[in-house]
Amino acid sequence: MCGIVGFSGRDPELIGRMMESITHRGPDSGGMKENVEFTFGMRRLSIIDVAGGEQPLVSPESGVSIVFNGEIYNHPELRAELSGRGHRFFTDHSDTETILRAYEEWGDQCVEHLTGMFAFAVYDPSRHELFLARDRLGIKPLYYYANGPKFVFGSEFKALFQDAEVPRRPNEQVLLGFLMHRVHDSTEETFYEGVSRLLPGHWMAVGPEGVRRIKQYWSPAISPEFSSSKSDAEYAEEFYELFSKVVKRHMISDVPVGVTLSGGLDSSGIASIMREQMDRGADTHTAGTLYTFSALFPGQTIDESDYIHEVERAVGSIPHYAYPTVDKFWDEMGEWIWYQEEPTISSAPYAYYSVYKIAHEHVKVVLSGNGGDELLAGYIPYFRAYLTSALDQRKLLAAGRELWAGRDLYNGFIKAALRSGNTRGQGGMSMRSLLAVGDDQLRSVDFRPDRNLNRRLGQDILKFSTPNLLRYEDKNSMAFSIESRVPFLDHELVEYVLALPIDQKIKKGWNRFVYRNAMKGHMPELNRTRRSKIGFTNPEVDWIRMKAPVIRDIFASHELSARGIYDQTKLCESFDAWVAGAEGEGLTFWRVLVSELWMRKFVDSPVGLVS
Repeated sequence: MCGIVGFSGRDPELIGRMMESITHRGPDSGGMKENVEFTFGMRRLSIIDVAGGEQPLVSPESGVSIVFNGEIYNHPELRAELSGRGHRFFTDHSDTETILRAYEEWGDQCVEHLTGMFAFAVYDPSRHELFLARDRLGIKPLYYYANGPKFVFGSEFKALFQDAEVPRRPNEQVLLGFLMHRVHDSTEETFYEGVSRLLPGHWMAVGPEGVRRIKQYWSPAISPEFSSSKSDAEYAEEFYELFSKVVKRHMISDVPVGVTLSGGLDSSGIASIMREQMDRGADTHTAGTLYTFSALFPGQTIDESDYIHEVERAVGSIPHYAYPTVDKFWDEMGEWIWYQEEPTISSAPYAYYSVYKIAHEHVKVVLSGNGGDELLAGYIPYFRAYLTSALDQRKLLAAGRELWAGRDLYNGFIKAALRSGNTRGQGGMSMRSLLAVGDDQLRSVDFRPDRNLNRRLGQDILKFSTPNLLRYEDKNSMAFSIESRVPFLDHELVEYVLALPIDQKIKKGWNRFVYRNAMKGHMPELNRTRRSKIGFTNPEVDWIRMKAPVIRDIFASHELSARGIYDQTKLCESFDAWVAGAEGEGLTFWRVLVSELWMRKFVDSPVGLVS
């Protein structure tokens, strides 16, 4: 795991600043290379081939060079295949060199042979071309600025901003879409005008004259089918075998590996399968110990201690706990925003940030349950897409059975939706009422969910949900030099689940149906059969009220007024009313707050090398 940076042309001072700005991503070592047309560098967090995997790597035969951020889980198999094709390796078992040789063998099609998470840049002197690629799900970030022949790229924005020519203006349309609709990270546009992200499952080629081409190389097939063609037991067996294989390959490492444990279904399953794999000989480089890392909130309704402790006992882990509080959060908010680099949809990612801070003291690699809910319909609102799928395919009996079997979950959701519809537009709490911009400035964002559940899950995985979750995951973990891995977003598992019929996602009153069936006997029943859903989060709405006076001062500030974005009087009045007990969505005010603090940190002030 590393951070990579680079640009067209040569500038030794600039590459030095860029590398220094992301030292937290790779504190173990660093390296740079000036090629004929491009310069690039990297900071390394040594995970695979610790002694021999230094970067940049250069092929003695072709002169092709590479910097790489991520892990290639199938690199042993690829190395054997490439050796059989005549390639001679000069490192012991570096996955970076495997990508280099794969590029020499297959060119831009090399990405189709890689299983893992990655963002890399390859300079090919024979083509006078820089080839950059990002993994299928976008687990690892890659940002760039392109303006004619000028091209700058990096794993983080703060690296790009070391070049004074890269603008730091807010992207007004992205910001308004975030404020109005909570949508972000869904297109190539970022919160910074003129700065783009390479989308997941894409590669790009850049020459001395500028960007030559961008191409999508992966898009999963999605089955719209509702009904199963095999027995539930057959699907469960298939899922368990694939999931076990996926977790095992995510454990590959030469350094200590642990797991973040929320007590939810997904992280509990990963911890349980990790223990099984360890019992079969998999090495976590922790002397046979499984380390778990959790956030606890004693006395709070969101505290997951009972579920967490149940898994700890089952897997025999050595647990470590973070105890996030509102005061800790407020003290660390400036630093946290510096690492996040863009606004977040809520303060919930701070819980992960707190956990990674303690994990840093024990391991270098952590497996996370992120992505499981989006892949397997783990959230209650997905039931709406289940119902419309059933209606569209005339599965009325199945829909009726599901309404009855899951009534303890769905009745509350339906009533809440009706209440929300009845109160919509009442009062002054909508974000639209707080904005001082004209309707012509609010570019429409098409985020209407598909009526088919499988296609809806595909939307969230590829565009509307997991891209921002993965951004948070990367920023939080790399802040503490931790490599975070997300088995649920392994592309082979994603392809398998999206091809499953809808009734393997929701059935007999259960969401994540095939997963629950597959994990029977492999994880604690208390966790496998739990009906509630909390996960890694904070009591964030309570925290907003607890810090209301200082937030009110920010809302009333000259800096916020000068933005011209909000109706400041309306904002302050609405916030006062909400704090006093008026109905409304508290996270509306969070989006205003975090956007303002982000602009103060990254737009108003010089971006230094430290927070």
